[in-house]
Amino acid sequence: MKRLLFIIIAIPGLLLQSGCKKFLEEESLDEIRPATLQDLVALMASEGYPYQTSLTQVMEILTDDVQCNGGQAQASYVTVVKKGRAPYTWSKDMFEELLLPDGFTSTTYVNSWQILYNKIAGCNTVLGHLDKVTGDAGPKNNLRGQALAMRAYYYFLLVNMFGKPYNAPGSDPETSPGVPLKLRMEVTDSLYPRNSVAEVYRQIETDLKDGASLMEANPQNNRVYKINELAAYTLLSRVYLYQEKWDDCITYANKVIAKKPGLTQLGTFKGPIPGGYYMYNNGTTYSYSNRIYDPLLSPEILWTYTPIGNLSGGDEVFQSGGNPSYSNTLNPPYSVSAELLALYDARPLADTGIYLADLRSRVYLQSSSYLIGIISFNPLIINFGVKFTCGSAGMGGVGLRIAEDYLNRAEAKIQKAIKAGGNPTLLQEALNDLNTLRISRYDTRMPYVQVSITDAQELLSFCRDERRREFPFDGHRWFDLRRYGMPSISHFYEENTGTGQTFTLAKGDSRYTLPIPKAVLQRNAMLTQNP
Repeated sequence: MKRLLFIIIAIPGLLLQSGCKKFLEEESLDEIRPATLQDLVALMASEGYPYQTSLTQVMEILTDDVQCNGGQAQASYVTVVKKGRAPYTWSKDMFEELLLPDGFTSTTYVNSWQILYNKIAGCNTVLGHLDKVTGDAGPKNNLRGQALAMRAYYYFLLVNMFGKPYNAPGSDPETSPGVPLKLRMEVTDSLYPRNSVAEVYRQIETDLKDGASLMEANPQNNRVYKINELAAYTLLSRVYLYQEKWDDCITYANKVIAKKPGLTQLGTFKGPIPGGYYMYNNGTTYSYSNRIYDPLLSPEILWTYTPIGNLSGGDEVFQSGGNPSYSNTLNPPYSVSAELLALYDARPLADTGIYLADLRSRVYLQSSSYLIGIISFNPLIINFGVKFTCGSAGMGGVGLRIAEDYLNRAEAKIQKAIKAGGNPTLLQEALNDLNTLRISRYDTRMPYVQVSITDAQELLSFCRDERRREFPFDGHRWFDLRRYGMPSISHFYEENTGTGQTFTLAKGDSRYTLPIPKAVLQRNAMLTQNP
């Protein structure tokens, strides 16, 4: 049995269920006249939150966590391989190449620029109408905080996709082009130029701080599907990590951990049982492995949402021929990389029933028979890193978790220790955070062995590997590679057996900053393309 993950570039727009279509188009948002707070709550849910929306479809296939296994003389496999070629090989025209005959008929669902700005428009509309509708001040201010925090999240994604890294060598964030800041709801004929990377980061920081303060001062009994002050503080910790402001990173991680320190204990869930099912600790069964973003199971969730691809649906990729997602004899066309799998201290599946060590390679890289956005899974193989059950109870899929605060704080303390010449107190505090996280991820049938690295540089490398183990296909890896100095990575690409070639993204390559889609440039002459 092939223990590989299966990724395909699908057409998630075709997976929309009835009643889940867009509530409003961007161009009409300023024409809406909501009368009550509930109108705005509904507007925020449909247009401000990314429910059933894929925000960054192509980002995971850019990383070193994915490998291409080729077409393997199967026509349907070759079709899948070709669909992923443009982003997998870091083409400078990737969005346009996705429209070629072997690609899609529309890039609507992979154009992150358009998708994210549509969501920003939704947040801006909510913010613009809050003072005009009826409703109590407390719930209004909580919703205002949500809209500010979500707008910050979208701008964070945009500037890290289409702007240079904040800490890029030889680049000044005050002058480096970022993305346009649009902060009002009105749709006008004005064209917006690119604000600098630093300007965008300052707006993100302001929105997150203001949003967190509003939500904290006006608490509501919201579930984890709505953002809250702890999620905003986690994002602030991440923003400061990217800016290398170590003390601020630690401060905001501390705020979260002090109020919600608990991590999900993966060892409390039993392993596979006969028939391929899994078992809850209360004895009931379910057909997919433990879901780290399932609110019913995971206490560490701060905020979660379900991307559009997480809905079940038919096979929209394969127009003819067999469906490779059901083969248990061939490697999937794209899969999790051997390099990533090798990072887990895990036992073979043949060892089921005995000590399994690090459980994340089983829990985070789970099995499913559904198409998942750009990701498709084979029920007979470990697949591509979605952390919930598709189309079933316990929705979720991506978002923010306490685990990030432990990792952010650990990395910041290691960096401070390096700057201080290897301060042992800071290194031990970082080790404490790493071990606290790791012990929650290991099989409890044997005692966990504490990590005890004393060399600062070695510990930094270990911490970064731990981040990679903790967040596979969770939206972190591409951004982390950028802030690590944009190292050289290579992808082997092959459509037909024996015709493969290796594509390399050189250290510091300009393609670490994604090209703005040409359709966007044609609509706004004030924008400049990335080199």
